[in-house]
Amino acid sequence: MKKSFSAVVLFAIFAGFLNAEPKITKFEIQGLKRTKEFAAQRDLKKFIGKEASAETLHSIENSLQADNLFTNISIECEPITENESRVKISLEEKMSILPLPIVAVNDGVFSAGAFLIDSNAMGLKDFFMLGGIFSRDNISGMAFFSRPPKGSSLGFSIYTGISKSDTELVTTKDDSVYDFGSLSFRGSLGVSKKFFDCFSAELSTGFGIIKVDGSDEIKGEIESEKVWESSAAIDFKSADWNGVFMSEKFAAVKAFVDVTPCWDVFNGFELKIKIQQPILDKLRIVQSASCFYEFDAPIVFYTGGRSASVSLFPTEFSSDSMAGLSLGLEYAALKTKIGLFSVYAVYQTARAKDFDRTWVFNQGAGGGMKMYLSKVAFPACSVEVIYNITEKEFRTGFSIGMSM
Repeated sequence: MKKSFSAVVLFAIFAGFLNAEPKITKFEIQGLKRTKEFAAQRDLKKFIGKEASAETLHSIENSLQADNLFTNISIECEPITENESRVKISLEEKMSILPLPIVAVNDGVFSAGAFLIDSNAMGLKDFFMLGGIFSRDNISGMAFFSRPPKGSSLGFSIYTGISKSDTELVTTKDDSVYDFGSLSFRGSLGVSKKFFDCFSAELSTGFGIIKVDGSDEIKGEIESEKVWESSAAIDFKSADWNGVFMSEKFAAVKAFVDVTPCWDVFNGFELKIKIQQPILDKLRIVQSASCFYEFDAPIVFYTGGRSASVSLFPTEFSSDSMAGLSLGLEYAALKTKIGLFSVYAVYQTARAKDFDRTWVFNQGAGGGMKMYLSKVAFPACSVEVIYNITEKEFRTGFSIGMSM
């Protein structure tokens, strides 16, 4: 009996070897223009030695689509020997460097600007952004460079920004609380490391200054501040391309500590989750949730009310504590050579700490439209209307070029 069982096991193992797919040993890529050949090959190196199965080829396409640099991707597998295969990839590069105008209207507040953005800087898949934006009460400029971690290599990012603002802070009911002018500067440096295909971590440090106009200072409430900032973050990210949508699953947690020159310390944390899951080829579930809590943060460092995955609160509302949840469906209404037009419906709920230190609950529902360009590596435009059921009022948002 034992001999018979052993024979069956050996036969099964032998049959498995006979039916095994050949291993991927080489990639040939056609269509690269700006992207360096070695940069593209570097990111595909993780597939070398894997079986050339349909699942692996789909994972290769996912990896290329997730870069958001390529379109019209075609993948074929060609045998070299009985046990080796070559993967041939044909693709077109999207426009990745261009001046990008920005126009946005949120709750009737108009803003505009322009940025020079390169999402494939030097052909190495790095990201660079330089530009500015202005509105009725604000003018700001910023520069940002990021090199994602690749394999065993560390990634890094550099940011600097300056702005001059006439800030009005309001409650969740849109009642004015503070009105002050300020000049602010912030700079930061981050280092990141990828531990697994979907997990990465980042450490960052920086310096922030907010100089409040002297006549607008309120002792103990609205004051000029200087802080040294340090933070640590870890995130999970995976993506899947179904031929229509690039759907992501994302989770990140971040903790920070800020120290003033007088050794006053305030700290906090932030949690973000996003799940996009197709249920049909053209229909997907879109869910997001986020929360943040800042301990003893000065009012001038409060976070904007639209930073918790929701659009329920006034644009000028800020808080040190907030949590939000958004549940929706997105449908690909029209796909053309220009791009994809989608419509979506969403339900949102949020809880925030108001300026009187009470917790406020809001909920609402709405929808909108998005446009994704097929030849450009940036979003094109979006329109959103949300009805706040709690406050019985509408919140609107519109942007062209990029959401800020």
